[in-house]
Amino acid sequence: MKLKAKLIFGVLSASLLAACGNIESASYMIAGAPHSLALTRTKTFLWSDGWDLELVTAHNPECMRRHKLQPVTGADFKVELYRSLEGNYIIKQGNNWYVTETQKCRLQQFQTPPREPGDLLGFFEEKGDGIKFTATPAAAAPLPAPVPAPPAVSPPVTSQPATTPPLAAPLTR
Repeated sequence: MKLKAKLIFGVLSASLLAACGNIESASYMIAGAPHSLALTRTKTFLWSDGWDLELVTAHNPECMRRHKLQPVTGADFKVELYRSLEGNYIIKQGNNWYVTETQKCRLQQFQTPPREPGDLLGFFEEKGDGIKFTATPAAAAPLPAPVPAPPAVSPPVTSQPATTPPLAAPLTR
């Protein structure tokens, strides 16, 4: 009886492990380890056809957020990463376009594709048994972090009293 129970337990354990999915991730380092964009893809079940995607935008200690992207179906996996002139990052995933920034770690999906996404930094793509970020030759070295714009400065206040111009001479007839 004990042998039968062990056999049943072993078969159930093996079937539960076989149902587990897969999680893979790759990162683009912006200005060192605490400042990065990481793409994570998850296959919930082994028999699932597609992948759930998430983008983790990190600028520690200021912020770190995980954003859901549109799921990917099929075997063709490629996500492009661009840097705009404003210092934001543009992500192209199939027909979906997103913009993210690392000052507050926000993400927003474009309603229409941007006309000029910026400089192509590289691709998150399938390599071997997982995903990897592959930099384009022009962007092989990580770019420095964007510098926030300085606050607007008002003109200096002078301590001299304002002078009024002399009144014009009265009109004579």
